[in-house]
Formats: sequence, C-alpha cells, structure tokens
Amino acid sequence: MIPLFLQSALKAKIESVLDGRLLSSQEEKLKKIPVFEQHLPRKVKSTSRNPDNTNYPCVVVYLDEWESGQAKILFIVATHDDSDDNQGYKDAVNIAERVNQELVRNPMIDERFELQDTPKWHYSDQENYPFFFAWGETYWTIPRVERDDVEAMI
Repeated sequence: MIPLFLQSALKAKIESVLDGRLLSSQEEKLKKIPVFEQHLPRKVKSTSRNPDNTNYPCVVVYLDEWESGQAKILFIVATHDDSDDNQGYKDAVNIAERVNQELVRNPMIDERFELQDTPKWHYSDQENYPFFFAWGETYWTIPRVERDDVEAMI
C-alpha cells in the first residue's frame, strides 16, 4: 500500500502544479489538464454529437516498480495539437518542465517520501501527430518495511 500512497500524493501535487493551466484539446477548445493514476479512464460511449470525454491533454502518474524502501514513478505527459505547424511538442515539454521544477524544488512528499536524484525526462520522437508525449522517470525513497523478528534476535 505504501507505493500507492506515494502515487496518490504525487497525483495531488501535480494537480496543484497544473491548476489553472489550460491546453487545447481534441474538442478544439481549451481544457484543464487532468491527472490520472496508472491508466487513462475507459472511454464512455456518449449520446451527444459533441462528446467531451476525451483525455488529452493529461498527465498519468504511473507506478512502474517498487521494493521495500524504493519506488520508481513515471510521469507521462500527453498533449493534443492539430495545428499545421506541428509544434505541439512544446506543450508536452512545458508541462513536463513545470512538473520537473516542482519536484526538484520540493523533493519531499507527505513528509515521508523523498525524491532521489534529479528526474530524467524524455520526449517521444515517434510520429504521433496530433498527439505529443513526454515522460519522466523518478525514483523515490519510501518507508521500509521492517522484519517482525528483529527484536528477538537482539
């Protein structure tokens, strides 16, 4: 459960960092940037001619791997920009950098999780137009589970 507490705390942190920030969406309007844990929500069939149930732009806080004392969390940034200049990557990089700066400035989360090292960021250079993706790798110190029988050995 400890890695899930970290994931939830990071989701809340990223939501506060992106609060008020709007980006273009598939609906061709400006939209807040939702933050999801692990996966995008399943698509819901809409009865409307203009459904507002697309997930882009977004950030996904992805729990990649963990062990006692450490967890690896990925931040996946996905944006949408169908303008002809093909410059939507700038939105993805800007969001990634906002997240990066917040994590570096404030590496403690919930007074029990600490960022190790500096986050490493990547940009997807695959042709996904009109979608653009960046992601960051982070490693966190998490509370270590102690053995129950240690006291008896002392």
